Amino acid sequence: MLHQTDRIGSWVIVTAMLLGTGVANACTTGVISGKATIDGRPLLWKNRDAPYKNNQVRRFSGGKYACTAIVNAGQNATIWMGVNDAGFCIENSVTSDLSEKGSKGVGNGAFMLRALKSCATVKEFAELLDQTNGKRSTNANFGVIDAVGGAAIFESGPSSFKMFDANDPVVAPKGYVIRSNFSFTGSPLVDPADREGINKLYSGGRFLRGCQLVEMAIADGGVSVEYLLQHNTRDLADMDGHAICGSVNGDMGALPASVDTSHTISRRTSVSAAVFHGVKPGEDHRLTTMWVMLGEPAFTLAVPCWAAVPGVAAELSGDKTSPLCDAARRLRDAAYVEVVPDGTEQKKRVFVMTTDGLPAIWKETLPLERQQLRAVADALEAWRQDGFDPSVAESLHRSASADALEVLQRLASPQPVELR
Repeated sequence: MLHQTDRIGSWVIVTAMLLGTGVANACTTGVISGKATIDGRPLLWKNRDAPYKNNQVRRFSGGKYACTAIVNAGQNATIWMGVNDAGFCIENSVTSDLSEKGSKGVGNGAFMLRALKSCATVKEFAELLDQTNGKRSTNANFGVIDAVGGAAIFESGPSSFKMFDANDPVVAPKGYVIRSNFSFTGSPLVDPADREGINKLYSGGRFLRGCQLVEMAIADGGVSVEYLLQHNTRDLADMDGHAICGSVNGDMGALPASVDTSHTISRRTSVSAAVFHGVKPGEDHRLTTMWVMLGEPAFTLAVPCWAAVPGVAAELSGDKTSPLCDAARRLRDAAYVEVVPDGTEQKKRVFVMTTDGLPAIWKETLPLERQQLRAVADALEAWRQDGFDPSVAESLHRSASADALEVLQRLASPQPVELR
């Protein structure tokens, strides 16, 4: 099976040839074991692409474990990425090649909520999949990490699944597994050695780019939360897999006037993202941190969440929609314009992202995000020595949420909306 760059070959990425106009839920994800990270702790990452633009953070109780997760605003029966108070984290990317006609049972989002409420480890998640074979309607690549070093992606159809263990040197020689919107066990089968064939698949370019970005971090000493937030979630790359000049991970210089984000990891259909920072075996599982990005990553910033904190800041939740997501959406909506490509007749709506406002946005959001990362890193180090302090964690979560909203509202409108 193909999971790493040394199994793919050259990283020259040619133009992706889409098999269709797009997938409604089209995400890019990755799981990185502790042996590939800068601090020896596992990481989990997802960029969520979906038609549901209003995303929130919600806390769930009533199961074996309490959990905090990203949801579609107003919904409470499904989640799309989250963490529980046992340190178990989960996310997914949809892949239609695992679908089975006539399948019944819970779908991807409901199944992930069930897993968060009932599983503490990757092993227990595998057992849940085994118990529900033939009783669910999942078609997803589920990424999971836990508090005992587990890190894996499960390609999961309604009646079968296969585990790709990021700790297994045969499966993942470099310690990571990336997925987008196809599987290696579905139908038709994808040849792991056929890089050009993979690149012709819908989402194949994002898969290759995700692998490339993680490989670059490993070569530079290991993957970190900071790296994934800046380089993976916000990636804007051209068709050859090169970060666009002037972007957050590109060479210094002026941005082009506009960017077609159809094939980039951060793109018009991106509605949220998250990076999960796990713990080493033996550490307090409550230190597992979910960094939440509501809205398209290029127009928002990450906020820390802990499942052991009993509540979610109003900036991330809200009565009907998340105020933070609303502000990020205003920034994002103002940047996209509809165009008609030269020499073509307009048969469908085509949008490109204008970039004139991005430098001003990044000047405000990126320094604040780095400041929050440092504050959380200091807190985590203290907690590893003295024990987890839920009150300090809650204070960090709420202050980071408030600061993030203040910045985004100031950028999005001259009159910030006050939360009651």
